[in-house]
Amino acid sequence: MTFTFRNDQPDEFLAILREVAHWLVDSQQELWAPDTLTAANLINDDTRGNCYVMYADGLPAAAFILQWKSSLYFPDVPDNTAGFIHKLAIRRLFAGQNLFAAVLDFCQQRCRERGIGELQLETDANRPALMRFYERNGFTPTYQRTIHEFGQTFTCQYYVMPF
Repeated sequence: MTFTFRNDQPDEFLAILREVAHWLVDSQQELWAPDTLTAANLINDDTRGNCYVMYADGLPAAAFILQWKSSLYFPDVPDNTAGFIHKLAIRRLFAGQNLFAAVLDFCQQRCRERGIGELQLETDANRPALMRFYERNGFTPTYQRTIHEFGQTFTCQYYVMPF
């Protein structure tokens, strides 16, 4: 499979997030309220130009944010010292095809270009299967924190991956 990444497709980015959010709701696994996944909520000074669509053989396959400052989720981490992955969503059509490895490679390369040697992310601490997935893929759990975003409250498990 050939992968390309674009950060100039905000409508496609939001459509993928909403598609995955609706699938999660339909399968009784809601993570994000679909109606909160809007440009007004997600595209700001921290994320503008950092909202990526991953294409697999030319088809939109995944969406994620790779940002260099995360004042809500990582207020204690100095800007430009880590790459922060947020809102990762892989379309069901591409589930189980190891797209996450390609996303990680892409994110690590963008970090290296900036002289950064660390990725961080967080996930809902009430999702043990997702937490195990991140740990199997090289992330180390660090701490938990409660976050309020778009009218929802999450207990987040935080992860770090130095490289």
